[in-house]
Amino acid sequence: MAREPAWSLSADNRTGCPGDPVERATSKVIGDDSQTCVLGDAVVLTEDLTEYPDNTGGTPQEYRFRARLLDAATGEERKSIDVKIPAEGWSSDRDLVPAEFITVGRWKDGTPALLVVDGEAIAASGLKKESVRTTYTMYAPSGEKLGSSSYDGEDHTDLTAEAGHVLLKEGSDRGSYAPLGGGATVQVLDRWEDQAPIGPGFGYRVVTSFAEFDVSGERLKVSDRLTGKELWSTEDIALPASVAAQTPDGDRPAATLYPLAGDKGLLAWGLKDDTYDALLTVVDLRTGRTLVEGPRTDLDPNDAHEAVVAVSPDGKGVVTQFGGGAVAWNPETGDELWRQEEDEQDIEPVGLPSADVLYASVSGMGLSALDMRSKKVLASGLDPSTPLNQDVDALQCTSDGHSVLATSEGVFVFAPEEA
Repeated sequence: MAREPAWSLSADNRTGCPGDPVERATSKVIGDDSQTCVLGDAVVLTEDLTEYPDNTGGTPQEYRFRARLLDAATGEERKSIDVKIPAEGWSSDRDLVPAEFITVGRWKDGTPALLVVDGEAIAASGLKKESVRTTYTMYAPSGEKLGSSSYDGEDHTDLTAEAGHVLLKEGSDRGSYAPLGGGATVQVLDRWEDQAPIGPGFGYRVVTSFAEFDVSGERLKVSDRLTGKELWSTEDIALPASVAAQTPDGDRPAATLYPLAGDKGLLAWGLKDDTYDALLTVVDLRTGRTLVEGPRTDLDPNDAHEAVVAVSPDGKGVVTQFGGGAVAWNPETGDELWRQEEDEQDIEPVGLPSADVLYASVSGMGLSALDMRSKKVLASGLDPSTPLNQDVDALQCTSDGHSVLATSEGVFVFAPEEA
């Protein structure tokens, strides 16, 4: 990042960031209330504007929250969105804090969107009983309203949203989703075991088949979540050449699929009798066809380390870390740029705002900047002494390469800088 921030805003104890439900759902840390200050090319901050009587902390007349969408390059406000929640007559399982009513998500085409939830208590009138109404609205990073829908009744106060739809009803393996702004509901397959979203829109469902047990390991099946159609499995697609060369006839190696970008996925094939545990490949999520063979890597033998995959916005750089050492490579060609050696500090990717500079947590050095071409340390000890709060990562990156450093003193935004 540049030496001086392009712009900054002071923070106080009423400043925060939207909730990140995907990060929260896929986290292995129980009780993790993840938040993010980034929405595409915008920086988004929340404020708690609730006024409590006599500053005693008693029950207010209503809860008031605000989201501000700011241009990452200039800090100029693109949109201010207010939320009002009545203190009485409308109830929800959500905690009464901004990050529960203002969350990040995705629109129907997979682009980033901000979900805002408003509550309203409707008084009894004539023969009509008192009731409640909940409104779900999504905004683009530009501030444009993408779609909005309101639902009456207490059973609609805590709906979740995905791909520009709200989940109205859950079934045994699929749910009924209604598009925000109106339209016919659709039946969508559930994800498997809290997996991270893979692919744009509703994306793909990846399941492991244990129909047959042998030494070949796991078999993955990939389906279109919207149509329900099974697209491919690791049992019937062609193996990468280097994997096939060391796999006995009739056997299938273990494989694990991770999100990458768009309709491309990162498929790690297990290797036997090799210096490394797995071969990294880029595959077409619609067909399973291998597009690129990448480098080999080590995996965590205890499978206790969460996979980390950092991809640059231009798609020309990726750093993977599966517990056995970070590897930087080009997902368009498969060429390896560098890897963490045995005598080096552990490198865990944090952000890759461009194909030039990697921000990583380096053991013994804290948050550091590394040259993506040479692994040279450009800066270290970048962690703020006091982060904005325990639920916000110290450093986040926008889709246009800006770096956001969130601290208790303020939010500082740095322009991208080449190594």
